[in-house]
This record gives sequence, structure tokens and C-alpha cells, in this order.
Amino acid sequence: MKIRNIFTKYGGIIIGSFYGLIMREFFGIQHNLDFADLFSITFVWIVPFVIGITPLFFATKEQLASNRYCITRPILAVFLFFVIAFWTGKEDMICIVIISIPFLIAAGLGGIIFGKLIERRRNKNGVLYSLFLVPLLAGFAEVKFPAPSQTFEVETVVIIHAKPETVWENIVRVKAIRPEEYKKGFFNYAGIPRPLYAELDRDTVGATRIGHFEGGLTFKETVTTWERNKSVGFTIAIIPSSIRQTVFDQHILKGNHFVFLNASYDLEPMGAQQTKLTLSSTYRLDTHINGYSSFWGQRLLTDFQERLLAVIKNRCDE
Repeated sequence: MKIRNIFTKYGGIIIGSFYGLIMREFFGIQHNLDFADLFSITFVWIVPFVIGITPLFFATKEQLASNRYCITRPILAVFLFFVIAFWTGKEDMICIVIISIPFLIAAGLGGIIFGKLIERRRNKNGVLYSLFLVPLLAGFAEVKFPAPSQTFEVETVVIIHAKPETVWENIVRVKAIRPEEYKKGFFNYAGIPRPLYAELDRDTVGATRIGHFEGGLTFKETVTTWERNKSVGFTIAIIPSSIRQTVFDQHILKGNHFVFLNASYDLEPMGAQQTKLTLSSTYRLDTHINGYSSFWGQRLLTDFQERLLAVIKNRCDE
């Protein structure tokens, strides 16, 4: 009896969350050229919309009359989806953080919009239940439209109380960064690896610079600009064999939607003992949700660059 009461009260939330897991598995199939993937309007906005309205199919007329109910139940379904996806390893914390905004908004809107509609259409359950097919139909349709390719740049500036020569020696090669030197932030605790050190094989254009990160992740950087004590630039490529088995690495770094292009350090003297150091990074996005993806791309890279420059500043300040 208790189990039946629990299902009557929370069954819609449970079913909605498991529907989300099924969709997550379907959209996460790698190398599926005929269907949209996780970086799509369909998965990010339409799937949570359907997850959200699922609990309302099981609601009473009185419950559907409550706006509070029609908002909270869809959001609870999405939260349960997050919990199960994290627990089963389908998503890691940083991925959940990234998709949380559209998922919660879409679920809440679904509850508000469809709460009243569901009550009016209960006698047409076939029409209502067909909504579960919408993400599948949209997924097949969305992939027919080419994803736009856009390039974005992130620039971070810091003033260092040291001569350009001192700063230069600390950026072309970065000695091992001790844990106490690097102040971890939210993104690091959520799964973004911190930098460890960077090595350079020679001091000239064409040189190879290797950046090492936690978990064995490494980047190969080829020097394209070399003006001693003034500017150094390089292209960036992830070494495939170093990509971790985390969900974030497999979907972001291993996929073709997010690509690092290049980075540069520019040094500008400011008086006798000050240097303006500018770190610029460029990346490319190829998704149907470039606007939202760049929102997180800018924040992730800004956070990384600010923390790295803080280490360099502390090492160089006189």
C-alpha cells in the first residue's frame, strides 16, 4: 500500500527522470550522423520540456489548478534526472552545471504552459502521449541543418610588478605549480583539471610547447610568434591519447564541437618595474547552440586564465 501511495505521489517524477535518461543515452550515441547529439537545441531545450510535463500526466484536476504544483513537479523531475545521471556516471558535475539552466527553465515553462492544456485534453491521451516522440522527431529534423561555425576569443589582463624579462621567463616555460600556489575555484572542484607545468623544447618559432594538466591531460602547442620579452603565440592541439575518460573530456575535448585554436602572451612595459601581461585564447564552436555554449566557454576559460595569471604574477612580483 505504501509503495502504491509513493508511486501515486511521485511516480510521474520518477517516470519523467527515467525518460530523460533514455533520451540522454539516445542523444549521446557517438558518431551518429543521422540524429542530433547532446549539443543540440533538441536535447538542451526540448528534452527537458518533455521531462517536465511528464509528472503532470499523473496529476489530479485540483493539482493542475495550482501554478506552484505545475512548476515544482517538473523541476523535481529534472533534479531527479540530474541525480540519477550523476550517480550512474552518465553525466559528471561540470556537465550537469552547464545544462542546468536550460533544463530547469524548459521544465518550468513546460509545467506552466501545459498544466491547463493537459487537464482539457485528458480524454485524448493519445495526443498527449505523442509528446514523448517530439524529441525524437526534432532530433532527426535538426541534424538536417548544418551547425554554424563561430570563433570566440577570451582575453585576460594582469599588471605585474616586474620587468618584462622576468615575466617572460615565467610564461614561455612554467615550472611545476605547487597545490598551494594555485587557488582552486568552483570549476576545478566540478571537474576541470588544474594546470601543472609547461615545457618548451627550444626558443624559436616552430618550437613545441607541452602543457600538462591534472589527470594526465596534455596539450601540444606549436610556437607561431616569438618576440623575446614582448610576445609569444602558439597553436593548440589536444594530445588525443591524454584525454581522460571523464564525461566532460569525452564529449567536449574529444568531440568536434569545441576546438582550441591558439593562444598568445603579450607583454607591455609600464614604467621601470611594471609589466602589463595579456593572455588571449581563441576557440571555435560548431553547434546549433553556439550562443549558450559560448556563455560557458567564456566563463570556463576566463576562470582558467585568471587563476593561471595569478600564479605567474605571484612568482614574478618584486
